[in-house]
Amino acid sequence: MNKKLRTILPIGTGLALVAAGAVMMINAPVQRFERTFFAMDCPCEVTVYSKDDCTAKIYDRITGLEKKLSAYDEGSEINRLNSEGRLEKAGRQTLDVIERSLELYDTYGGCNIAIGAVTKLWDISGEPRVPSDEEIDKALESVDISNIRTDADNITLLGEAQIDLGCDAKGYALDEIKKELDKEKTDAAVVSFGSSVLCYGKKPDGSRFTVGIKDPVEAEGLCAEVELDECFLSTSGGYERFFTADGVTYCHIFDEKTGRPTDSDLLSVTVIADSGILTDFLSTRIFLGGTEELEKWLSLGEISVIAVDSSGQIRCSDSIKDDVKLKGDGFKMI
Repeated sequence: MNKKLRTILPIGTGLALVAAGAVMMINAPVQRFERTFFAMDCPCEVTVYSKDDCTAKIYDRITGLEKKLSAYDEGSEINRLNSEGRLEKAGRQTLDVIERSLELYDTYGGCNIAIGAVTKLWDISGEPRVPSDEEIDKALESVDISNIRTDADNITLLGEAQIDLGCDAKGYALDEIKKELDKEKTDAAVVSFGSSVLCYGKKPDGSRFTVGIKDPVEAEGLCAEVELDECFLSTSGGYERFFTADGVTYCHIFDEKTGRPTDSDLLSVTVIADSGILTDFLSTRIFLGGTEELEKWLSLGEISVIAVDSSGQIRCSDSIKDDVKLKGDGFKMI
C-alpha cells in the first residue's frame, strides 16, 4: 500500500501490489485518500478512491477489532477468555470469528484455533525458543477443537484450551472492512496488512488490480504477478516469520498433531476468493498439507490457488492460470 507507477506497493510479508497501466485518472469529485498505521502485529496500509475520506473509519474498525481479538492484548476479549476460561456476553465480532473458525475447521481441518498453548510455548513472534518434548506434550493436551464451546453469546474453553486466531483474524478483519466500504459507497480501495489484502471495487481508470506474489527465497523480489478484479487474497509461507536455533529453522505455522512448526515442502501458498476469512484460513491449511494434498485444492471451485514449492515450481488453479505471469529467475510454471 503505497503508490508510484509500476512500483511495488509493500503490503506485508506475503504479497505486493503493483500499480498497473497508466496513471489513474481520477474524475472529480472522486479523490485518493491514504493512511498507514501499525495494527494486528503488522503495518496496515489503506488506499481509498472515494468522494469522502473514510480511512479514519477503517482505522477505527481495524484497531477496534484488534482490541477484541488479539491474544496478546491484556484488555482484549480473547485474552480475557484465555485467562478466565469463559467469556460471557461476548462481542458480536468475537463470537462471529470464533464460530466461523470452528465451521472452517469442521469443513477443511488443519487450522485449529485451540492451538494457543502451543504457539505461546514457542513464542515465535516474541522471544522464541525450542521447548522440550515434555512441554510440547503437555501443551498438546489442550489442543482439541471440541474444547471450544459457544452458547448464545457466551464462550467457554475446556481442558485448559487457549485460542490463537493467527490463522484467520486478518482475513476476518478484511471482511469487516468490506462492510464499511460498502456502507460508505466507496468507489475503489486497497486495504492490506500482513499477508492478507482486499482489492475492492473498480479502479478509477478501469484497469484491473495487479498483485505481485513475493519471492519466498529472495524477499525483495517477486516470483509472479496476477491480475484480478475485486477479491480477497492471502498468502502463507514459512519465510514470513521464523527463527533459527542450532542450525534448524522453525517457521510460525504449527502442526496441531505434533505441536511443532510444520516442515512443509511448499514455500508459499496464495488463495484468492470472495471471503477474507476463507482465504486466510485456507492459505495456511494448504501450506500445512504440502504438495501431497495440493491437487485437491487446485480443483476446488470456490477458490483460486497459486502455490510455490521448494524446487521453484509454481502450480495454479485453472481459474487463475491465464492471469498469472512469472517474474524473476528460478521459477517455472507447471
